[in-house]
Amino acid sequence: MEDRIIYVICVAVIVVFCLMMNRIKKWKEKSALAFFIIGQRAYTGAERKWGYCNALRAGNRKAEKFYVYSALSDFMAEKPMMPFKVKLPDGSKVPLVFVDYYIPKRDWNFISSEQRKFVQRVYDFKDGKDPCSGFFKDAISKLELKKDVTVMFMPCSSQQKYFNRFSRLSKALSYIDGLHPILYSHTYLEERECRHKSRERDKVLSDSNIVLNPNIIGKDVLLVDDVITTGNSIKEHTVELNKYGAKVVGVVCLAKTVRYPSSLNIWWVSHAEK
Repeated sequence: MEDRIIYVICVAVIVVFCLMMNRIKKWKEKSALAFFIIGQRAYTGAERKWGYCNALRAGNRKAEKFYVYSALSDFMAEKPMMPFKVKLPDGSKVPLVFVDYYIPKRDWNFISSEQRKFVQRVYDFKDGKDPCSGFFKDAISKLELKKDVTVMFMPCSSQQKYFNRFSRLSKALSYIDGLHPILYSHTYLEERECRHKSRERDKVLSDSNIVLNPNIIGKDVLLVDDVITTGNSIKEHTVELNKYGAKVVGVVCLAKTVRYPSSLNIWWVSHAEK
């Protein structure tokens, strides 16, 4: 008799436990959806991040990319408008600063309208439609350069793209004290494959289609580029500059390509969020 009572009690406990777990699961699903909607309807970046973070914690897997792109600075080691050191092939280190993150178009469905507007301006800059001089001036000011520098622009795949991209910016920077842009710092020999569009980008040498001009000999150089991804192009160009006795003292880029974090990193950061 006692065994039967114990059995009934155990069954009852299991049934109650299962009912509670089922109810908790439904509550969790509802809360995950509610948090996700908060993220979708947020008016500020902080609200967007909070909503998607809690939706992800509550089990909404659809919220992952929305959360990552709303909290990019939490995942990226380098932050916008905050100079960090880059090691060059000769062992020296120079400060590099970028304005904001570059997000590939394939992920535009997951980003905010402000992020989309900035990336579109990056495309406009690359196409020569927008000099983005205000962005570059603000970024250069963050380097707090102590002496006059010669501003040089990273080579492009063709001479036409180079002048379309940098000519208006060069003129705008020429009005700033201490900056001396040189638009004609190299001569184009031919057109090469575009590095950003190549599947084997590391095999495309940034300086393979140009020859440096002697007007850069012995200069202190501030390098300007559109987007930094791995930094290899900048390092390759620095090696060529060093051959002419030119010294790179700083690098300024409009954007830095986002490297999507691992699943473990996403879990760790989202659960460490207060």
